Amino acid sequence: GPMTLYVLFDEILTDNQVDFLRMDCANAIRFDLGGGVHKLQLFEVYTMKYVQLTAIGGPCEVQHVGMVEYKHPPVPRQIAAPTPGLQKIAEAAVETFRQNAVDIFMDCPSRERAGWLCDSFFSGRTEYCLTGGSVIEKSFLENFLHEDSYEFLPEGMFPMCYPADHYDHWFLPNWTLWLILQLEEYQQRTGDRELIERFREKLERLLRYFQSFENEDGLLEHLEGWVFVEWSKANELVQDVNYPSNMMYSAALRTLSRLYDRPDLAEKADRIKATVLAQSFNGRFFVDNAVRRDGRLVSSGECTEVCQYYAFFCGIASPETHGELFQTLVEDFGPDRKKTGKWPEVYPAAPFIGNYLRLEILQRYGYRDKVLDNIEGYFLHMAETTGTLWEHAEVTASCDHGFASHVLYWLDRLEKTAAQEA
Repeated sequence: GPMTLYVLFDEILTDNQVDFLRMDCANAIRFDLGGGVHKLQLFEVYTMKYVQLTAIGGPCEVQHVGMVEYKHPPVPRQIAAPTPGLQKIAEAAVETFRQNAVDIFMDCPSRERAGWLCDSFFSGRTEYCLTGGSVIEKSFLENFLHEDSYEFLPEGMFPMCYPADHYDHWFLPNWTLWLILQLEEYQQRTGDRELIERFREKLERLLRYFQSFENEDGLLEHLEGWVFVEWSKANELVQDVNYPSNMMYSAALRTLSRLYDRPDLAEKADRIKATVLAQSFNGRFFVDNAVRRDGRLVSSGECTEVCQYYAFFCGIASPETHGELFQTLVEDFGPDRKKTGKWPEVYPAAPFIGNYLRLEILQRYGYRDKVLDNIEGYFLHMAETTGTLWEHAEVTASCDHGFASHVLYWLDRLEKTAAQEA
């Protein structure tokens, strides 16, 4: 007789059940069926690691359940990893890349299959590393040129996520700074100067937008929208003057000066760097923000781990200029800090983006063993649990996040450096 069949699915099991509402979306398909034999097919491009079938209203027998995969073709490149644990992580990273690189770089195949800036900076590196090309990256970047302007965004602003932009006037100013950094790396990978030229006018409009937020010190103050530093305490310290955002602003201006031969922007980047150093560094750590009190800017005194990484990533600090801080970060911070309890006054970093910036800096300055050790410390439990790499350190959100495939880039760089030294 008639009955209703629910197909429930998720990436993980919760108490040995599928919690189809785990990620604030309904991972459930409903079939209303009459009697007889049915052959059902559904096209929901989701991450369906576990499937639970629930029949309501009558008995039914299921004879076969199968799946057609929809992901990037197998990649030719095998990245050698020096330990079994790292090999497992590398395989999980390839799987993560393939599920998130079907037509453009996706956030994740489960909750939202949308293309976000910043994440794409990392995914673009992975694509080139695995395929030797930047086909998907070019498609991804060209999306941001399709529209001349956006109805729901301020003049000059790019959407944070296209073509799934938000209609609630919500945008992420920091992600446009990552776009600038990505464009330079894209040009280095491909030699495609034409795409860079097509971005010129839009980026000039973006600069005019940011200029309107510069305070008397030349720093961005009270940025609108979703000022995103990372998924940690840092996101509560974003006003009124946020130093990580200004560090990124300095790095983006320096990048634009190289891309479009604008020495004036390099000078401006230097001025911002000098001001951030004077205001943010307290002698031991960089402070995240300053707030307006009675018309004056006052340091909040709050420090986060990720703020330190932004300083080194953006060229505000280096091991030469801030040697003591750098050694503290190398030795006392990282995956074990929860256990050791060192520097409790500095709020810990999250996977995105602090742990990535940490690994990037360690790799940049040649800390090979530390990079490998930290990659295992951060990612092995993910690879062992789901065979993919996640958005957060816990299974609270997506367990298959596109940018996380970037560990392949570090393994690749370390492999190449070792080969050169040999």
